[in-house]
Amino acid sequence: MIHQTPICMKFSALLALVLSTCSIASFAQISPPGLDDTNLATWGAIGFSQDLSPKWTLTAYLGGARVSNPDSWYPLKKQSIAVYNHEFQYKFNPKWQASLCSSIRLQNKYEEEFPFEAQEQAYRWEVRYYGRLYRKQQIGKLNMTYSFRPEFRTFYSPDWTPSTTPVELRFRLKAQASIPLNNSKSNFLLGANEFLSTVDEYTLNTPAGREHEWSNYQFTEDRLSVYFRHVFKEQDIILDLGVMEQFKTGSDFDAISYVAFDLLIQNPFSRNH
Repeated sequence: MIHQTPICMKFSALLALVLSTCSIASFAQISPPGLDDTNLATWGAIGFSQDLSPKWTLTAYLGGARVSNPDSWYPLKKQSIAVYNHEFQYKFNPKWQASLCSSIRLQNKYEEEFPFEAQEQAYRWEVRYYGRLYRKQQIGKLNMTYSFRPEFRTFYSPDWTPSTTPVELRFRLKAQASIPLNNSKSNFLLGANEFLSTVDEYTLNTPAGREHEWSNYQFTEDRLSVYFRHVFKEQDIILDLGVMEQFKTGSDFDAISYVAFDLLIQNPFSRNH
């Protein structure tokens, strides 16, 4: 079990304070994936967003994370996950949007006990399909976005056989806000809060063979994040730098801290040079 340090508690309180003062976030950054068995993680991603028509947009990115051991705070200790994600977004009107998305992920698996070496099956595959419904709102200078994201997650061993927990249904509710920090609107402060809940399918080995069961529906975690965004307007590039705190359910509601950045190129295939 990873225990929350006093530093983490103070940091979490600061995040909550910032979020409460700037509401909760609008422009979406490429958020880190949730990870396990670590104190501190580093996440980076690079991608592009391309308008396909006045109503359709494609966004795709590659990302990766490294993590500390559960008993240390060195965030580059070992590889944790690699991600490819793409999303087709449809704009109904200025306030409502929807997305269809898919993702493939390669996640490293480590032992829970010291010295935290790779498991016999050193990694697992995840193929994820999800949708997202957005509602946008303007409140003064704040750009607000509320989203609901149902996910269908499938997990596989290194040889692509289904894992013991082959399927998970996950539901995510997120509120986001962005506020400009200067008149030219090249710098923004972003904040977000997201709640996650799941239902898992798992397999049991019985004398009669393998049986499939479903877990109870349960709330699993809360993710708080604060980001600084800079927009390079001439290059049409967005850079995000930020932090995230992931609180998982359990006896201590332990926190995992993230340091993150992402770079998103806007309309790289339709620029006028």
